[in-house]
Amino acid sequence: MVSIPGSDERRLSMSTSSTAPSRQHVIIPISGFGCLGSGALIIERALAQEPGVIHAYVNPATEMAYVQYDADRCTPSVLRAVIAHAGFHAGEPVAS
Repeated sequence: MVSIPGSDERRLSMSTSSTAPSRQHVIIPISGFGCLGSGALIIERALAQEPGVIHAYVNPATEMAYVQYDADRCTPSVLRAVIAHAGFHAGEPVAS
């Protein structure tokens, strides 16, 4: 802990100690891309806006979403709902 003259050391120690997110990876099959697969960017943007999503990549060729998320803030069922809300069908997530 760093001591700064005139600071509240208790507040400083509480603000600098944080727990690391409980990172999980999941692969979600997606259908409904159409022939160009242009929905990948739509899905990536929708997932990126969901609290707890750390990284999302959608491969239109394999029709899979690869998502890294904080399990304390998000669940695979929420990720599926986000994809469905974006207009696509999300299959059962598989932990990776």
